[in-house]
Amino acid sequence: MLAADDAVVLLVQLVVSVVFGGICSAIAASRGRSALGWFFVGLLTNCIGLVLVLVLPDLKRQEAQMRMQQMENRRLREQLAKERQVADQRHGHVERRLGAHDRALDIDTSAPPELVENVANPPPLPDLTHWFYARGRERLGPVTEQILRDMLGSREISAETLLWREGMADWQPLGKTNEFRADSA
Repeated sequence: MLAADDAVVLLVQLVVSVVFGGICSAIAASRGRSALGWFFVGLLTNCIGLVLVLVLPDLKRQEAQMRMQQMENRRLREQLAKERQVADQRHGHVERRLGAHDRALDIDTSAPPELVENVANPPPLPDLTHWFYARGRERLGPVTEQILRDMLGSREISAETLLWREGMADWQPLGKTNEFRADSA
């Protein structure tokens, strides 16, 4: 009796293992993996094999994405090549037109290399430091350094007028700032 029960249990375990092997095999085949290999994995490991085959990435989907990416890259390379060709044609056309104009006017508009190398540096940018000044309790500004010099010259402000700009710790009289000390004397 005991031997018959053991045989039934063994048969049930074998059927369960074959079912898991078949399920693993079907899922693996649909995901681009070896059906035979995954049948044996499912047969030997049952539920663990099923979990493994479900967790692993879908190779068919990855291959499809890779093909799509390759096609898109090819399309973009072809488009870039066409755009380069069109740009080269336009550049050649412009060069021919400029050459025809140069010949018609009997001048040469192409810049010699020595002129390109000896281009003068542009003038420095004007100082655009923003200053604030006080008139009574009212804070005015921002104004540039030149505007403050003009105001000092027209006596709208004096050497005692308080000034401040970014970077200064506190307001200072115009006559004590480095920038305006010579102007207020």
